[in-house]
Amino acid sequence: MKGYKIYLIIGAILIILYLVAQYNKPTPTNWAPTYAVKDKIPYGTYILYHRIKDILPKTTIKQSKTAIYNTLKDKNLNKTAYLIIAQQVEISKTDFDQLIKYMQVGNDVFIASYDLGKIEKSLKLQALIAMSAEGRTLNFTNPNLKTEANYGFERGIGSQYYYKIDTNKATVLGVNGDGKPNFVRYSYGKGNLYLIAEPGFYTNFNLLDKYGAEYAAKTLSYLQGTQQLIFDEYFSAQKATTTDILRVFFKHPELKYAYYLAIFSLIVFVLYDMKRRQRIIPIADPLTNSSLAFVHVVGSVYYHERNNLDIALKKINYFLEYLRTRYYLKTNEIDGNFAQVLMEKTGINEALAKTITNHITQTPTMGTLNDTQLIYLNESIEQFYKNTQSNGTRTV
Repeated sequence: MKGYKIYLIIGAILIILYLVAQYNKPTPTNWAPTYAVKDKIPYGTYILYHRIKDILPKTTIKQSKTAIYNTLKDKNLNKTAYLIIAQQVEISKTDFDQLIKYMQVGNDVFIASYDLGKIEKSLKLQALIAMSAEGRTLNFTNPNLKTEANYGFERGIGSQYYYKIDTNKATVLGVNGDGKPNFVRYSYGKGNLYLIAEPGFYTNFNLLDKYGAEYAAKTLSYLQGTQQLIFDEYFSAQKATTTDILRVFFKHPELKYAYYLAIFSLIVFVLYDMKRRQRIIPIADPLTNSSLAFVHVVGSVYYHERNNLDIALKKINYFLEYLRTRYYLKTNEIDGNFAQVLMEKTGINEALAKTITNHITQTPTMGTLNDTQLIYLNESIEQFYKNTQSNGTRTV
């Protein structure tokens, strides 16, 4: 017991120092995109909910935490608007039919989301995140709202746009700097459906910026004359469930610190025990990497051939093989849900998942590929490897 005394004292001091540091460290900013009314974090909608009457002063605000069908069924509503701001809006056919009836009698629906789910097919609409490292600028088509200088946004807000719309039914209300629509309107009877490709416009982070708040206010000004606004909380409240057995530990700070402390103590014990029992391991000569010269030769051949498309296709095929063997993903058919599955399986963020999916689906259809496009593809895949390694992603 006496031999362990000094180690117990050192361990106790280190544990106390660790707990003090954890208690006094500043709380990190939570950048989770919740779009929830109650959240004051950057990507919550607390400011919008409490200041929307600045835009619609004669409108009463009502929250809805139930599905669209249950909210609107058997309701005799007129001159109202239904506002949905969420990362993903999976509207069923029953809900969409109810929304159409709701709009036909003179009500409006305003949806800001990256993904509209199944109704995109009904509307003949598809959204796309621009494959560019540069920021995007936006403006309106309405002369009363359009400004001489375009609006610019931070942290990638505004990068998504609609690359496919039904021009016979949709009216373009806003475009990016390349003339691509990001804000459209569909008419249903006496009412309208407004769709904007970016929910980030209405977050606390964006509304604290003068021009970000101005842009958001102008988009919502189309709801002027509304007597009641139904502020949807159903879609923003939906969260992906997790089966991780450690979710309870990480949900509560006290349990999380106890978990870290147990791991730290176990490491100290293992290191101490290894020092006492491990035999001397002889130094082995390092292995020579005979494949390095081969890599240089192959790289030189591709460099002189300058066949960027062939390099990109091989890069994508190798990446797909990695996804199949590491994460057991099916890659024989890349559909609209692939980005969501990739994000859930690997833990990467939504923007990176959609960018990689776009590379995989669009590159094989290109006739040629310039150096910049090849660099963007390589950077996206390297960012994926970096994020998954740093996140400690495990396979399921």
